[in-house]
Amino acid sequence: MRLISFCLLALAMAVIALTPARAGLVEPHIQPHLQSFPHCDDPKVLKQIVEKFNWAEDNTWHRGFVLDGLEHTRERQVHDSDHTAIPRRYCRAHALLSNGKHPTMLYLIEGGQGFAGTGFNVEFCINGLDPWRVYDGSCRVLNY
Repeated sequence: MRLISFCLLALAMAVIALTPARAGLVEPHIQPHLQSFPHCDDPKVLKQIVEKFNWAEDNTWHRGFVLDGLEHTRERQVHDSDHTAIPRRYCRAHALLSNGKHPTMLYLIEGGQGFAGTGFNVEFCINGLDPWRVYDGSCRVLNY
C-alpha cells in the first residue's frame, strides 16, 4: 500500500512540475523571446529591413531604386501573451525610396525567430511592390 501511495504521490508531483504556470505569468519557454523582442523603431529592425529590401532589389527586381530608410514608425498591435508561443509586433512606417516616393510599409517583428531560434525575424511589405504576392494582395497578411 505504501508503494502505491508513493507512486501516486510521485506521479502527482511530476504532473504539477510539468504543468505550465498560469495566473498571468509568462511561460518559461516564452521569456527568452520577449527579452530580445525589439520595438518598431529599434535601429536593428530598421537596418535589417533596409538591408533585406535592397538585397532583393539588387538581386531580383532591378527596378532602379533602393530603400534609403524608414520614418514615422509606429506600433499597430502586439501579441505577446502567455497564449502564443511566438510574440509578434505589427508595425507601420513610411518608406523613403530613392525614387522620391514615400509609400507605407507594413512590417512584422517576430520574437525568437532569428537564426537558430534566437533574436528576432522581420517580414515586411509595401503595397504594389510585392509582385509575387508573398503577403497576399495589398500586403493583407501583414495588415493585422
